[in-house]
Amino acid sequence: MNKRHTVYLITVVLVIALAVFIDSIDTSQVTSSEYSNVDDVEIAPVAIETLSPAGKNRNLASSLTGTHHGVHLKSRNQQLIVTASLKDLFDYYLSAAGEESTEEIDQRIQKELARQLQTEALAQAMNIWKHYLTYKKELVEFDQQYSAHSSQPEKSEQLELLQQRQLALIAVQDQIFGAKIAQILFDFDRQLDSHTLEKAALLASDLSAEQIEQRLINLSAQLPIEMVLNLQRNHQQKSLVEINQQEGLSAQQKYQQREQQVGAAAASRLQVLDEKRALWKAKMITFMQQKNQLEQAGLAREEYITSLDKLYNQHFAPAEQLRARALSSNRE
Repeated sequence: MNKRHTVYLITVVLVIALAVFIDSIDTSQVTSSEYSNVDDVEIAPVAIETLSPAGKNRNLASSLTGTHHGVHLKSRNQQLIVTASLKDLFDYYLSAAGEESTEEIDQRIQKELARQLQTEALAQAMNIWKHYLTYKKELVEFDQQYSAHSSQPEKSEQLELLQQRQLALIAVQDQIFGAKIAQILFDFDRQLDSHTLEKAALLASDLSAEQIEQRLINLSAQLPIEMVLNLQRNHQQKSLVEINQQEGLSAQQKYQQREQQVGAAAASRLQVLDEKRALWKAKMITFMQQKNQLEQAGLAREEYITSLDKLYNQHFAPAEQLRARALSSNRE
């Protein structure tokens, strides 16, 4: 299986993984007609922001702890200024699917939109969020349709299939969001897809190896700087996840590998975050053991609640108790 086909199949798997989450939200009443006044929504391209400092957003799923989406939504004259970062905000919370319930993720996104926006701008952002869920749901069927025709095609047929898929995907996005909003939300994805297809066409051509190499260099040089930087960040984030998933690494080995990816300062911050997570995990284990003992003591309800509150106060600072109560309740 070549690299181009592998990337395509990975995309299909990721989309299908979100299908269970998305299917439980009712989006049947959402149609593109809600954007009949699309000209009232201001469009402005904005580069994806970097993550805010660790700890800015609390009580998140464990995979998001110590991170923040870094998205700042804006409006003008009560109209939403639509940027690509709105999609990043949605994807940030959706990445916790499986750790959090459908309702929790939906509530988080609606709460975050309401925190940053008001009146008509808020209503417009809510509509785009509903449309995004509709899009994700339809994307599952879309990819299943194309994967059904992708069994061992020839290189030329595979390339043609991927080109047709890109055009069909753009049509789906335009239908759901409207062409103007779809363009700004998916501009990065569309540019990346076009770049990937051009690379695929070169690799499948009859040119010599030297000619292909030179043209690939020229093609990469044409990428916008924002895309180059985002590709670099995506590569770094993927590498950091792989480091975290490696078993048996010492703290020093993790630091050294992270330093190679993101530099000494960031590696030090990640090491401090590891230490905080380890302390929190140990604190939760000790607390749960004592909580289980309390539950088995046969106390009357009022006495149990009083003793449990004392236990929370004993193990957690006031700012930590909300998170601790949520986590301990989820484990019951």
